[in-house]
Amino acid sequence: MSLAGCSSGLASLEPIPAAPVGPQQVETGDSIRIAIDDIDNTDGEYTVSGAGTISLPYIDELQVRGLTIPQVKERIEQAYRAAGIFNEPEVNVQPAQLRPYYVLGEVNRPGEFEYRQGMTVQAAIAAAGGYTYRAKSDEVEITRTIDGRDVVGTATNQTPITPGDRIRVLEKWF
Repeated sequence: MSLAGCSSGLASLEPIPAAPVGPQQVETGDSIRIAIDDIDNTDGEYTVSGAGTISLPYIDELQVRGLTIPQVKERIEQAYRAAGIFNEPEVNVQPAQLRPYYVLGEVNRPGEFEYRQGMTVQAAIAAAGGYTYRAKSDEVEITRTIDGRDVVGTATNQTPITPGDRIRVLEKWF
């Protein structure tokens, strides 16, 4: 008896490209904590808009999508220097909250979860309550945004995830 029609669909997908090595880039939906000495009411969290910008006092919208935290700090300092507000601005930038990741399919509690640095598929599945008895647990499907476009691929339990990943656990065929 042939089971060719019972394929999970993962066989045609390539492994998901590796998560970028090095500092995490700021993307839409991330919150960053910014403190600027000598300007009142700037200490706080700023969420990156859909356009990839943040808005700070005395300067226009500032493009930060795709930059690392040190690059965001430098961009803010340059903007205040260019506006003639400071010669040597004192700026502190830290990540506050990264985009969540999502787990759906054959897990006990599908949904949206808070990303933590260094997470793997296994940790993400554990946060979602583990696999159901119907789950194909040796391989999952991940949709990851890379350079502004969605890429779909397969991953194992040890594959690192990134903020914003969408993990889909498929049903196994008995």
